[in-house]
Amino acid sequence: MSTKTERVSPQIPSSRIKTGIPGLDVLLDSGFPSGKVVLILGEPGTGKTILCSQFLHWGASLGDEKGVYVGMNEPKPRFMTEMNALGMDFAKLEKDNRFAYVDATEVRRIPEQAKVGRIPVGGRELGLVNLIDLVQEGIDKLSPRRVVVDSISDLVFRFPNIEERRPAVLDIVEVLQSTGTTCLLTSELPTTGVDRILQPEEYLAEGVILLRMLKDGARSLQVLKMRGSKVDSIPRPYVIKDNGLEVYATEEVYGQSAGK
Repeated sequence: MSTKTERVSPQIPSSRIKTGIPGLDVLLDSGFPSGKVVLILGEPGTGKTILCSQFLHWGASLGDEKGVYVGMNEPKPRFMTEMNALGMDFAKLEKDNRFAYVDATEVRRIPEQAKVGRIPVGGRELGLVNLIDLVQEGIDKLSPRRVVVDSISDLVFRFPNIEERRPAVLDIVEVLQSTGTTCLLTSELPTTGVDRILQPEEYLAEGVILLRMLKDGARSLQVLKMRGSKVDSIPRPYVIKDNGLEVYATEEVYGQSAGK
């Protein structure tokens, strides 16, 4: 099934986009490369959604850059409430037409065997098409500079074979690249440790940031790659405070081993 959709004309952004996360820009050569797709990879509870929300909130409130959040896991009311508790008032930004929430939670509920009318279709392929359409809908609605898709795990894990998963992820990445926006894409970390298997999305995204929860409850952030950037790739500690995530860019994670 083809997943090609009508594409918008890419915008021409500046060379760097501030992340909005204290300490992170120091690791990234002053910010994300603009117009690129960056994968935020991590285990559950590592703060992927918080990081992405800070990225959007900073841009919309302080950086004069509209943002779109495509939520596949959290319905809009829960997202708004949880982020408001961290000091991010997305409801106000939405009212000011600086932020849009696109609800994609139904995409992950599409069964393995679905129907379009009376015609049987593969549920995973239909889910992929629906997600791409929803992303494009959000882009067309707001003309943003920043986009978040959180998360693609439930969708791409429906493709158990790497040969099938790679083109599915490629379709998503290509659509995001075609918008000219700076996009953060989140995914769960299926395996841990030095011998973990790299996922297709890690190869296809232009940047990858890994969030880890360590055995004693400490957290580490590592920039695995960021094309066209001089980055600090040493794992750095970070914390989640009452107002969001903060990276300690000059400190090292000493004597820690990641949980299995």
